[in-house]
Amino acid sequence: MTKFIIPKQFKPLLDPNVRKIIEVSGRSTGKSTTNETVALSLALQSKYNNILYMRAEHHDLREIFNSMLSTMQAFDLEKYFYCKTSPFEMRCKKTGAIIYFRGVNGKTDSDLTATKGFTPWTKTLAMAILDEANEVKCFNHVRAAETTVNKFLMPHSKIVYAYNPPPSRGHWANIEFPNMIREGATEIHTTWEDIRSLLKEQTIAEILQTKENDPKHYAFWYGGELVSLEGAVIWSFDREKHLIPLYTLQKRIGANIYYQPIAMFYGVDSGLTSDATAVSAWGLYGDGHLIKLGTMYLDIKNERKKTGLKGISHTDQVQVMYEWYIEFRKRMQSYGIIIPPPSDERWCFDGAALTQDLMLEWRKTTMFNCVAVTNKDIERDNARLVNSFKSGMLLILDTPDNAVSIEQLENFCYDDNNEIPEGQADHTIDADKYATYEYYYHFI
Repeated sequence: MTKFIIPKQFKPLLDPNVRKIIEVSGRSTGKSTTNETVALSLALQSKYNNILYMRAEHHDLREIFNSMLSTMQAFDLEKYFYCKTSPFEMRCKKTGAIIYFRGVNGKTDSDLTATKGFTPWTKTLAMAILDEANEVKCFNHVRAAETTVNKFLMPHSKIVYAYNPPPSRGHWANIEFPNMIREGATEIHTTWEDIRSLLKEQTIAEILQTKENDPKHYAFWYGGELVSLEGAVIWSFDREKHLIPLYTLQKRIGANIYYQPIAMFYGVDSGLTSDATAVSAWGLYGDGHLIKLGTMYLDIKNERKKTGLKGISHTDQVQVMYEWYIEFRKRMQSYGIIIPPPSDERWCFDGAALTQDLMLEWRKTTMFNCVAVTNKDIERDNARLVNSFKSGMLLILDTPDNAVSIEQLENFCYDDNNEIPEGQADHTIDADKYATYEYYYHFI
């Protein structure tokens, strides 16, 4: 009998209701060892509990093979496994379950065949792990691997992506994995301190020395934090400076019952078949602050996957927007925030023809005050947000429905050519631009 110790931060690995896990952290945080421990315990339980352990390149497989072997030896389990290196595999003598090792990178970005022909014994997988996931060439290869894995996962099975955030905010891993979390994947974020009792004293001494001598490198290397602003478009946004907790706003209201929004600006960016539709609700306060009180985000691409529809019509989007608006006002009231009447609200729509159709439907349905933002300039509009955050004028209420907006602000990036690539999720940012444009140029 072997007792496997799983740090409490990794408990989702044992939850049968959790299917996809994103492990994001720095070095020496126990990701690989814990994943391997869970994988070994599963393989020892049933012949159906096959494991797929992946890395970016085929030549990386020896590294994770040796790591798994080391974890196996630490538990004195090597006597229960046949291990071979051509191909890299470990078969459990007790159950017959196999631990497979595979690379996921294709020869080119469009080559998605690396994992295409993989079929495990019994055609089942209890766990699939992509270690150092950020080293994969591009997200297409990750998506291809997941497509293969999903064919064999059982109801209680897990797919795990473990990675250390790359320093560049424009790296695909810093965009796609947060998207997965937003779409329902379970996040596990750990630091070395979570497993401090399991680390050698020499390792701890080296970490603490780095913390003292080079705190920025320490935050990146051991904390798994993005410490560089290089590449960020809205680079002045800072969670610590610009997020206002609900209790702080409520405390201000308690000290001054008139600390309420005097006007509202709703920025609207719309999609139809693939782009999302976003509404950013900004409240103007008497002290000059614009506080983002709420965000509506309709991910049309995901809705199409769920429903099989070719798109979502503007008529249907108006219904979704109105239902959100009613719930938004009720939620604010429950917080003690009094949203002004529609006569003190402005709905600011993108001036593009597609969004104008949505505006006309919205105005026809609600009779609200709607304006079109036609004089757009990408650099000027981005600079307006940058300067407004830098001056402290813009704040965001730290509530769950604003999480998507915060995520997009942090991950909207330039590429290596100092250009903004197509396809990034920036719909809430565009909505912010329309709302602040109306405030800056037509209100004050």
